[in-house]
Formats: sequence, C-alpha cells, structure tokens
Amino acid sequence: MVYFKAMEFCEVTKDLWTYLGQEGRPLVIYGMGDGADKIIDELDKKGLSPLVSGVFASPGFVREGKVFRGFNVESFESICDRLSDFIVLVAFGSPLPDVLSYVYSIEKKHELYAPDVPVCGGDVFDMDFFIQNKERLENVYEKLADDPSRECFKGLVNYKLSGCLRYLRSCETSPDEADRLLGPFADNSSFIDLGAYRGDTLLRFTKMFPAFSSATAVEPERHSYKKLTECAEGLPIPVTPVNALISDTCGTAMLTGSRGRGTRTSASGTGRQIAKVTVDSLDNSRSAGFIKFDVEGSEAAAIAGAQETIRNRKPQMKIACYHRSADLFEIPEKVFAIRADYKLFMRHTPCIPGWDVDYYFL
Repeated sequence: MVYFKAMEFCEVTKDLWTYLGQEGRPLVIYGMGDGADKIIDELDKKGLSPLVSGVFASPGFVREGKVFRGFNVESFESICDRLSDFIVLVAFGSPLPDVLSYVYSIEKKHELYAPDVPVCGGDVFDMDFFIQNKERLENVYEKLADDPSRECFKGLVNYKLSGCLRYLRSCETSPDEADRLLGPFADNSSFIDLGAYRGDTLLRFTKMFPAFSSATAVEPERHSYKKLTECAEGLPIPVTPVNALISDTCGTAMLTGSRGRGTRTSASGTGRQIAKVTVDSLDNSRSAGFIKFDVEGSEAAAIAGAQETIRNRKPQMKIACYHRSADLFEIPEKVFAIRADYKLFMRHTPCIPGWDVDYYFL
C-alpha cells in the first residue's frame, strides 16, 4: 500500500470497521436513537453485529426497563461491572462542553471511538470509499488556501477512517475564530441564511458584520420557523423569513422529519407539503454578499439552485460539508465548476462526532 506514503493528508492504513473485526472484542454502544441505529446497522452489514454486547446512556438518562435494539440500557458503571474488556462506540452527536468532557473521561478509562456514519445516508467513509475517491480528495486538498485548512482536512480524513477522537481535537477551532475568515462585506449587501433554524446564525452574524442591510432566512421545519420569525423581529435589520425547502428547482415537496437535525424530503410521498425555492429565486440574491448553507444534506442541490447568484455576485459562502461522505469533495467541485476564482478554506468547531465542519469560499 505504497500510495499512502505519497498522500500527505492520510496516515491511517486500516479503517475502524476492519480494526474492530480483527480485534473481536465486545463492543458497547454509548447512546440511543438514530446514530446508534446507523452504527449497529453498519456493524451488521460488515458482519460485526454479534460483537455488540451492551448499550449504555449518560448519567440521568438511564431508566429502569428501557430497552434499545434488544439490549437493556445500562449505566457506564454497570457495563464496567459486567464486562472486563470492551470497546466503546459513541453513537450520538454533541458540541456541548460538559458532554465532550464526559466522553473524554470515558476515553481515559476504556478504548473509545466515534464511528463516522453519514448524517444523511449514503456511503460510509471506510477504506474502500477512500481508495475509490482518492484523486478527488487530493484535488480538493491541493486547492485549500492555508495551513489550518490543510490541517483540518487531514484531521477529518484520518478521523473518518479511524473513528479516533484525537484527530478531531487536532483540528478544532472556535466558532468565532472560524467565522472571522469572512468579510469585509460591502455596505448594503444582504445575508442569505439557508437552514436558519431558530435564528442562531442571524443573531451572531448581524452582530459580527454590521454592513449587512437585510437578510433572508430559509427554514423548512415549522417549529423552528416559528422561533425564527420571533428572533427576526428583534434584529436591527429587516429579515425575510421563508418557510420553505431550499433546492435546485422551485415547486413543492413532501417533508418528513423532526425538530432540529433530521428534516428530510419524503421518499414515500407522505408527510407535509412545503414550498421549494432556489437561492436564485430569492429577492435578496441580487445583493447577496454572504450565503450560509447548512441544509441537512441538500447542499449540492442548494448550490445548483444558486448558480446565477454565485456566477454574477460571487458572494462569500460558508457551506456545511459533513452530512454525506462525498461532501468533502463534491461541494468544492460543484462550486468551482461555477466559478474557479474562489479561495477555499475549511474549519471544524468542537463536536463529537465529526460534525460542524464547513468550507469557506472567499
């Protein structure tokens, strides 16, 4: 496997799934819900599900009689009493400092990994995926504009393959430090927030960048949209909230999902009907100075629906690149196919697993 030596950004030669199979030790899932389902399903695909020997939850979340995937949900202490040697697989996501601290405290006591399973489905970033897309990854790496971006890319690739948290910690930066890559913006430019949630980014960015004269905030999830409209009323600039799904075409779609991460278009045709809009169709697109894309795996479609705005306005952009394994190379490819004169940066803010990773196009 000589080619790994030629790859400056990859030092891992064996992915997590291969390692777990070779070890053959009991696996304990930390967490319940969608993330745990995805990890157990992937273990099953790779013939490793017989190794799963228990499920535990954080202090305060253990309930008598609670069962997940056929396992009684235990405390970490109970797992330790029952098993002498095991590997912990973290199966949920959080950026909260106290949660991260607790995970790191477990890591000091037992071997622990946070498997990278795509938030929005698709291929897992294992060694086969890496080899198949090696040249596309190399092409993106060569386009990165500064050393912190290259270190971030290295950390993410090695984390995705290995599940080792040390790679994530090696490339963390604070949200404010990351967003200081942006700007300056011309007076009277507008801000387009795609995946505006409850207005968190609007609040931060209108304070950080007072040059914005207006904003459009697109959010499909109705409960979050209600909070977004309330937030918008208290901001110093006019904000147009839009309850719609951002896409590559205008029209309607059926939406299914929950509050927060996980809002999806419905493959079955059931759910709630919602409008679809493109960036190019938004009124503020003609004065766009900055666009934030964080749209639950629909980033590629959103870019396709922003071609005229990108081509004609060249707005600065912050685009989430962690929802699908292919995001690492497909998002830069799609943007550079529209305009090749952007400078490309990457930053990761503290979170387990490898979420909250963004490309900055400046």
